[in-house]
Amino acid sequence: MRWIPLLALAIVGMILGVGVGYLVWSPGASNYGVVSTANEETRTVWIHQMTVTYPSAVFAKAGSDSSINVTLTNVRPITDFIVVSLELARNNGVDAATISAIATDPYTLTLPSFGTASHIASFKPTNTGYAFFDLMINGELAGTIALYAVPS
Repeated sequence: MRWIPLLALAIVGMILGVGVGYLVWSPGASNYGVVSTANEETRTVWIHQMTVTYPSAVFAKAGSDSSINVTLTNVRPITDFIVVSLELARNNGVDAATISAIATDPYTLTLPSFGTASHIASFKPTNTGYAFFDLMINGELAGTIALYAVPS
């Protein structure tokens, strides 16, 4: 019997916690404009004696120009020939023009010793949806980039 007030207090606290959490998170989660302006986290991986820096996720507004930037840095004292490609792994709703703008022919470059170069894929999505692209460096998987096309 002496545990009933403590149990009632815990239940009321849980109900209030869920209610406040819903009020705080629900409007922000449904506001795609807020999500699309979030900073995109970048990843850096080592592959073939070079570092590759790329965004793990890209948020693009439908109807607006966007881009994906992949930066390569050679850490060897020799010049290297690099082939960078973004290959479509999965698509759900992203238009074909956007897919072809991102996953076009491989980008080839000669990376000087201890040099840095960037590959920028520009696109303008017209539909909302998501797609995943495998980032390939000289035929080896360096990582995956998620593209989220959200309403404007």
